[in-house]
Amino acid sequence: MDFIIVDDSVFDLFTQEKLLLKSGLTTSVRTFNSAQAAIDHLRSQGADIPDTVILLDLQMPGINGFEFTEHYGMLPEAVRARIRLFMISSTVDISDIEQAEANPHIIQLLPKPLEIPLLRELLKRWFPSI
Repeated sequence: MDFIIVDDSVFDLFTQEKLLLKSGLTTSVRTFNSAQAAIDHLRSQGADIPDTVILLDLQMPGINGFEFTEHYGMLPEAVRARIRLFMISSTVDISDIEQAEANPHIIQLLPKPLEIPLLRELLKRWFPSI
């Protein structure tokens, strides 16, 4: 399974990528420092996209995490069916948390820093072969 990390923080991109690779959950991590670049990548992949987990930051300049999900919702179902989308944030704002929980595209809002044991448990629900 592939991972995509979308975050405007170079530090967070680097640390999350290293955590994922070291965890053994994947050998393929693509990073994007803007939501628009990630959406463009997903559009270019089409239905040939492998099973992919997206870790999406909430607070980003330009297109934020919630706006990303609006663009994501317009992708063909054949693409979205191959993707599991998690939002990742250090927010404690209750309205952000409620909005993430209500969003049909977001499986769960994960805390920063990324907790690999939690992610592994969640992935077992969505990808039983892990």
